[in-house]
Amino acid sequence: MAEITRQSVVPDLDLDGIDAVLGLHIGTVNTLFVTRLERHLDALSVTPKQVAILWLINANPGIKQTDLSKFFQIERPTVHQFVRQLLKNGFAVNEPSKLDRRAGGLWLTDSGRETLAKARTAISEHEEKLTATLTAREKSELYRILMKLYLLAPAKD
Repeated sequence: MAEITRQSVVPDLDLDGIDAVLGLHIGTVNTLFVTRLERHLDALSVTPKQVAILWLINANPGIKQTDLSKFFQIERPTVHQFVRQLLKNGFAVNEPSKLDRRAGGLWLTDSGRETLAKARTAISEHEEKLTATLTAREKSELYRILMKLYLLAPAKD
């Protein structure tokens, strides 16, 4: 099997070793996945990250924003911005815990469940299209490698 490189995309461009930078390729593939998906989700008034939050709220009614922050490995104020938009759009509600009134939890609204169902379909179709050239084994190996990088990455600074 011939080596697959970006050089084939731009044969006259001197890449000066940049083609060996893994982060460049991960970032480019992420951009392909996210940017194209955003177009599909625009009609639903959600972003990919907001859909992921809806997905987790659906599976974990009453989830706290701190748990979302840990899962995504992003700062709480950033999670709060995503959640604030979901609340504004009526996709979720933030209600105080019955055990600790200081702590709030997130729940989906009917509109949020409907939006999530449509977004899941769009994501499934989108990912199937973008990974159509991969075998089931390659998809499984890609997932395994990405999880290894995620789980073994040093704690955020």
